[in-house]
Amino acid sequence: MITSDSSSMKALLKKHARWRDQCWNLIASENVTSREVAALLANDLSHRYGDYEGIDLDSRKYLGNQFIVELEKSCHAAARTLFGAEHVDLRPLSGHIAGIAPLLALASPGDAILEFNQECGGHRLAGKMVNCPLVQIRSLPVPFDAEQFNVDVPQTLAVIEKEKPRFVILGCSTFLFPHPVAELRRGISALGTATYLQYDASHVLGLIAGKRFQDPLAEGADLVTSSTHKTFGGPQGGLVLANSAAIAEPVGRALQPGLLSNHHLHRLPALYQTFQEWSTEGTAEAERIIAASRALGAALNHCGVPVVASHLGFTASHTILISTPQLGPAKELAREMEAADIIAGACRLPGKWGPEGLRLGTQEAVRRGMSGEDMEEVAVVLAGVLKREMGSASARKRVHALVRKVAQRRRSQTKQG
Repeated sequence: MITSDSSSMKALLKKHARWRDQCWNLIASENVTSREVAALLANDLSHRYGDYEGIDLDSRKYLGNQFIVELEKSCHAAARTLFGAEHVDLRPLSGHIAGIAPLLALASPGDAILEFNQECGGHRLAGKMVNCPLVQIRSLPVPFDAEQFNVDVPQTLAVIEKEKPRFVILGCSTFLFPHPVAELRRGISALGTATYLQYDASHVLGLIAGKRFQDPLAEGADLVTSSTHKTFGGPQGGLVLANSAAIAEPVGRALQPGLLSNHHLHRLPALYQTFQEWSTEGTAEAERIIAASRALGAALNHCGVPVVASHLGFTASHTILISTPQLGPAKELAREMEAADIIAGACRLPGKWGPEGLRLGTQEAVRRGMSGEDMEEVAVVLAGVLKREMGSASARKRVHALVRKVAQRRRSQTKQG
């Protein structure tokens, strides 16, 4: 019999959970799942293999998959309904793997890939791949209008006409406003280039599911790639959405056998539950996230903190960006925030906003019960820390007090419900 002492590991997990529960987590790429989703993550499927190649869910390498196939088909059907997609692939183990699979499937050596650079929040899917000597592609930056904090469509179309890129990749990690998918689709069609329009929805998948951001497939994207946590609040992993079998099939073969074999089946029941939650509660959840973000942006601005795109209403997503050159080095500011039990991260920013800043996201705070009304207190404490007008001990007390207040409010609402 195998025995082991895991008490030290359990103690560390308890310390981590206890600390995180008393913090304000404003990291824009994290979230917590619902209890129902979390409960479905531990299951027998973590011991099993369900390999299939291409996009035929019935074509399995391993035996013993009869119920796994049925389960996976249900997950695909739920995703197709939620996102209005004809084809879905849930095998990617991350948003990054989901994003590079189309490039490996549909690009050729020497092709140009147009994508956001680091200053504009790009995940730089192609830019990271060119670090591998086997990958011979060119990564070019999408022209960006820093004043409007969005794609410069005329300049982008001019680059497309000149370079004829195989892919244009929209979406970024500093996603404030919907990207001009329809305008670029029309422009690419008019130019007649063989260019795929890929939309990286990793940060805004929940807002898309909640029908409160944009519908990239309906607006003309050839495919959508994404992680499945962040605003979506599901188990960590990735997905690919498309409306063309001519795209879905080669991407599926790039995923398996190209990038993975076992696609970690235990995620699927939890992912199905996440799809169901967004189909019934998604609009309200998306509205709460966006309302909280806008309230936080306005409150920070009122406190004298330089918020990016204040002239545009701060944000239409879960993200708020703070320009930090007037405040100090971004990483140093983030460490000072963490000392006050406020967790966020530094980022790069373009044009007059940069060169660096802080990126905040409200999705986990909202999931834990905060509302737009709480954002005034969040902003006052944040401003106090960032402007060095409030010490970490005083800030921590206010952080913990609001956490307790929100928890008590949630308990009262649960009893009343």
